[in-house]
Amino acid sequence: MKKKSSYNTVFDNDTEKEVVILLTDMVRYTQITEDMRPNEIRDFIIEYHKNLQQIIQTDNEYLQEIEPSAGDGAIAIFEKRAGEGGKSGMCIRALKAAIKIAFAVEDGRIPPTRIGLFAGDIIEARLTDKTMRFGASFAVASRLEELCGYFGTTFLMDKEVAFWQTDESRYLICIGKVTPKNFNHPIHVYTVYKPGIHNCPKDIDEEKLLQFISMKNRAIELFCGNALQGIRPDFPIAREKLDEVQRLFLEMTGREDVASERLLEYIRNMPYPSEDFRKIGMKVKELSGESLGTRLLHLSNELLKAMDMEFYHTLVVDTEWERHFKLEWRKKGDVIIRINDLPNGVYYLDSGSVNALDDNGELITTLVAGNVFGEMAYFSRRKRRNATIIANTDVVVRRISSEKFDTLPIIKKIFKKIANKRKRKV
Repeated sequence: MKKKSSYNTVFDNDTEKEVVILLTDMVRYTQITEDMRPNEIRDFIIEYHKNLQQIIQTDNEYLQEIEPSAGDGAIAIFEKRAGEGGKSGMCIRALKAAIKIAFAVEDGRIPPTRIGLFAGDIIEARLTDKTMRFGASFAVASRLEELCGYFGTTFLMDKEVAFWQTDESRYLICIGKVTPKNFNHPIHVYTVYKPGIHNCPKDIDEEKLLQFISMKNRAIELFCGNALQGIRPDFPIAREKLDEVQRLFLEMTGREDVASERLLEYIRNMPYPSEDFRKIGMKVKELSGESLGTRLLHLSNELLKAMDMEFYHTLVVDTEWERHFKLEWRKKGDVIIRINDLPNGVYYLDSGSVNALDDNGELITTLVAGNVFGEMAYFSRRKRRNATIIANTDVVVRRISSEKFDTLPIIKKIFKKIANKRKRKV
């Protein structure tokens, strides 16, 4: 049947079908080719696409085509084969192709390439001698490919592709529930960690790797929640589990797992799930909140006036020190600091409020989000706590331990200024 568009273009044989889209994009293509002449770019791209075609060819009897798109990009459409009733066949073949490309990247056979895999519906239509494909599924596959850069992976897939896996199921790892920029709905994102890809050495201890995968999937469940099992997002426990996951990955590989660090980063920026978190998950493009250093600048106009370039650079530019401030969640009524105790760290109040009490239990002051407390003991003669601090509400604090505090002289100078300001006020 022929259909005519408003532009008088004739389309033949519109066909709607379920497919898995594999979409690739070369990393740093512009930088790689910026000094090439046009004929060199042509030869480079042609060789790249030839290699991609050879890599994803599934078997001798069936050639899976991968079509160039936008120069360094490519698309492969995996469809159901004759005799396949469900989606498993095309999902399995698509993931195998992605894994082959990932190994080719690791081996240096092709330049670094990112891949998005998405199972969805498309419509095909013939336009003269060309097949045109339409559907929102391409946009989702593209977003998954883009998210690879953020999560430090070569490929990412949606939940549907992950669900149908068999041979690779034990290597499947959940990355999280993410709502990409310009999307109104979340995507449950998965990938595969196995020897030879995703920073896993070929000789990695497989038993430990499988332990890592199990621990990571459990941590993600605690982070995202699981409505079917009645599990609500629990950031304190998720953070604890993700720290364990990160330590194990570091032990196995000698480097941090980028995807785990992204979630820990998210928790550091947002210690409590937002109201719509259970519905939409992480909003990747909205993760860069105000740094702790910038917030510290807002504590005091006097501190700001006294700030020199050394302090500014430490607080706002080089923010590695922020990682030493560990999140702690406290319940209403918890004693955070007890008067006359030895100091065990300096605290930044991230949310909620606390009461400062004297040795008679009388209220000295109430501190709210944005205040620092616990620094006075480090700069007094007695080197003891001079007040009891009790949580007035459920609170989130960031604490730097005494040991870490002593290793950061510039930070120590900054908090000394805060302590001196407080002494003058008292």
